[in-house]
Amino acid sequence: MSDNLFDKAEFLASLANDDELARDLLDAFLEDGPLRTGSIEAALEAGDALLVSKLAHSLKGMCGVVRSSDLSNLALSMELTARNGDLEKVRVQFAQFVQLIDEVYGLMHDYLEN
Repeated sequence: MSDNLFDKAEFLASLANDDELARDLLDAFLEDGPLRTGSIEAALEAGDALLVSKLAHSLKGMCGVVRSSDLSNLALSMELTARNGDLEKVRVQFAQFVQLIDEVYGLMHDYLEN
């Protein structure tokens, strides 16, 4: 798997190798991620480009905290594309994001189980 999906080493290093804090942050990500992606999906269905942009911005930060650069970059792209009003393109990006975040969830669960 690509470190760009979930860079465990960089993530731990950013937390001074505090495994307990890492586990807390991953638990929060695993709990909050589906809520945030669900909110973006609802905003896309409503055609609310401004809300999609704001939600994608928030998601970008969340992905950056756990050192998932692929997700963070894709969230940034969704944010900027939504800001430009191209929700059709955001829908394509969002589908890619959902696919990748499922992979990231798996990597995070593997980390938490070890």
